[in-house]
Amino acid sequence: MRNQKQGYNLIFNGYMYKKEASFRSTVNWICSDGNGKRLTENKCSARAITKYKGGIKLGKNPHNHPPRFSGHNMPPKLMTKDEVL
Repeated sequence: MRNQKQGYNLIFNGYMYKKEASFRSTVNWICSDGNGKRLTENKCSARAITKYKGGIKLGKNPHNHPPRFSGHNMPPKLMTKDEVL
């Protein structure tokens, strides 16, 4: 989905990630909960990597909070992979 800064966020299994870096064949994502805040104690260190050809790999660190979204409260403006590329 598009974020307020016209970048992209990834929603996977109810968790929202923000783009950290793009490479030739992959995009690195960090959990958006707590990241960007000045206090480090609430930061979530969960990460994910997506491949342009398809597929996702989750990092070794789990989320330290429940998912933000579930079936009944998903954001209305979700985009598919094909719409982003």
